[in-house]
Amino acid sequence: MTLAASTSVLGISAALVWGAADFSGGIAARYLRVFWLLAISHAFSLICLLLFAWFFHNVPPSGNVVAWGLCAGVAGGLALLCFYQALALGDMGTTAALSGLLSAALPVLFTLLTIGAPTRRQLVGFGLAAAAIWLISTQPGKGKSGTARTSLGRTKLIFATISGIGFGIFFIALRLANSGGLIWPLAASRVASLSVAICGGLVFSRKQLTALRNEVSPPGEFPARTLWKTGAGLAVLAGICDTGGNVLFVAATRTGRLDIAAVLASLYPASTILLAAWLLKERTSARQAAGMAAALVAVALIS
Repeated sequence: MTLAASTSVLGISAALVWGAADFSGGIAARYLRVFWLLAISHAFSLICLLLFAWFFHNVPPSGNVVAWGLCAGVAGGLALLCFYQALALGDMGTTAALSGLLSAALPVLFTLLTIGAPTRRQLVGFGLAAAAIWLISTQPGKGKSGTARTSLGRTKLIFATISGIGFGIFFIALRLANSGGLIWPLAASRVASLSVAICGGLVFSRKQLTALRNEVSPPGEFPARTLWKTGAGLAVLAGICDTGGNVLFVAATRTGRLDIAAVLASLYPASTILLAAWLLKERTSARQAAGMAAALVAVALIS
């Protein structure tokens, strides 16, 4: 297997696992406020990473690796907060599409400036992958209007833009930190993202977060303890999947070009949609099916 093929396989694997993380996190965001969702998932993830580092006797990295890991954690933490909040406000819609496109575009631009352009076939694959992300994530509007809907759409757009830029910086920072191996850069990023979640949870009042969430999510009929346990369990599952996707992505960047790994990993909405269709019995539209077909062709071109 060539290096490009290895990068492609690892990038697609990261997309599949990240899609499962977003599916779990999106449901958990209906039960927990996003700050505590991120805190639970990333605290569990950090414990697992430190145990792996101890078990395999990984040598602590240099300060440069830790610095890039922390940078990745801050950017990724803010991105996840915004992305989960967008999911909590409703279905993914254009928010996931915009987030996915931005998260892929920044690493492509970075690689273009630092390494050079990929092959023409891969460039065509990048363009097709961008179209696939949009087709998979977006749905035609239902024709509704109103001030509340416009305000909510603007909020989602802001969250999507911030999350896409944050994910893009996260990809780049992890690439710059990958000389420290698989575990330590991710552990450093988890320290930073966990700090972001805890600080955010302390700064933003419960009243503000509840008001924002209740715009689209009325209080549930179940006891608070039941909701908390369900949300915490889903948050742990999201943390496991997110960490697995991160490991696969870092491995992909260590075997090949960052732009290839990032573009393929950014196809994660396809995994989320498939899980929703399988577990929640949500119907996949013809538009999404076309997007998934385009994604398969894009993978073949990029590989």
